[in-house]
Amino acid sequence: MTSPRSGTGAVILAAGNASRYGALKQVIAIDGEPMVRRIARNALAAGLYPVVVVVGAESARVIECLADLDVHVVTNAGWASGMGSSLSTGTKALIDQPVAMQSLMVLLADQPAISVDELERMLAAHAPFADRILACRHQGNLGPPCIFPLSYADELIAMSGPDGARALLDRHASHVDGFDLPSAFRDIDTPEDYAAWLAARDKPLSSEPE
Repeated sequence: MTSPRSGTGAVILAAGNASRYGALKQVIAIDGEPMVRRIARNALAAGLYPVVVVVGAESARVIECLADLDVHVVTNAGWASGMGSSLSTGTKALIDQPVAMQSLMVLLADQPAISVDELERMLAAHAPFADRILACRHQGNLGPPCIFPLSYADELIAMSGPDGARALLDRHASHVDGFDLPSAFRDIDTPEDYAAWLAARDKPLSSEPE
């Protein structure tokens, strides 16, 4: 069941070429579903809306995985310059949507362990402190998903180069709250990470969707 709209939009970063993985990891199968689709579908189910997915490398393959989902896809032609430009592109596209929002969540396309329930709990934790930033935390580290009040949109749009959301977390450290979520740090960066993910689920290694 899809949750009521939360007043929080989402920017999903799915533009990179996954150089460490050696293939387009956005489309690898997670429980039989392309990873980028899983992230986008969970975001929608948690009540995040609008959902913007930023694509870049092999964009047609990534877009194909999002068929029939109520998401807005935007292409970052400068994706190779780093995550900052994708964050900027996605934030611009999000605030251009004709939907009232109070905040936005930044998610990565390679965090398939995060569940709908965890996203809902994160939104609920942020609601009483809507003027602060909320970032996932594990073993003292902070990172995405992160919820930013819309007042930070201009800074997100100004980003460029390799720096992602963590640069803003450092810049505004006194305004950041942590949300303990170990699953946010189980990203898939290498084929070994993917094999470990599948082994943990006791499933045979599968190939990329055609």
